Amino acid sequence: MSIQKLSKNVVASLTIGVGLLASAQAFADRDCSALGTRLQTVQRIADSLRPDKPGLARVFAYDGTEYTAGQALWMKGQLREVAAACARGDPSEAFLRLDAVQQLIQAHQNL
Repeated sequence: MSIQKLSKNVVASLTIGVGLLASAQAFADRDCSALGTRLQTVQRIADSLRPDKPGLARVFAYDGTEYTAGQALWMKGQLREVAAACARGDPSEAFLRLDAVQQLIQAHQNL
């Protein structure tokens, strides 16, 4: 790998890292009561996903969006972690996890 490519990769990594830190700080200033409708919307989609069989490749949400069974299970796990983070008084973690789930949902809705 050339020095120029390496430096571009380092700059990109630093940019992403700074963005994540800024995002975490923004979330740290909130409390879990601010999750409100964001959590309800995400929870509704996740609850409508039913990967009933272990080998099921695709599942569909109530709005028609398609996910893999693995993505559905990941979303449900992240929402459990959101609840756990709120229970232990860690809203920054709750917001970061909810944001990750929302990004996945938005990516599927834009297909």
